[in-house]
Amino acid sequence: IGISLPGTGEQPAAPVFIDGKKVATLRGATVAADFKQMVIDYIETRFGHGSAGRTAAE
Repeated sequence: IGISLPGTGEQPAAPVFIDGKKVATLRGATVAADFKQMVIDYIETRFGHGSAGRTAAE
């Protein structure tokens, strides 16, 4: 999951990509909070709720 932040002078829009595909464009004052929630949702969907507590080696 990744985000492309706007540069100086660009429209305040941040496209979001998940697994290589554009899935959303975030806009406004809540870009950071919205992206954070997307990351949390992605982790829960991809790895499930039971993955908490596992180590990187698992």
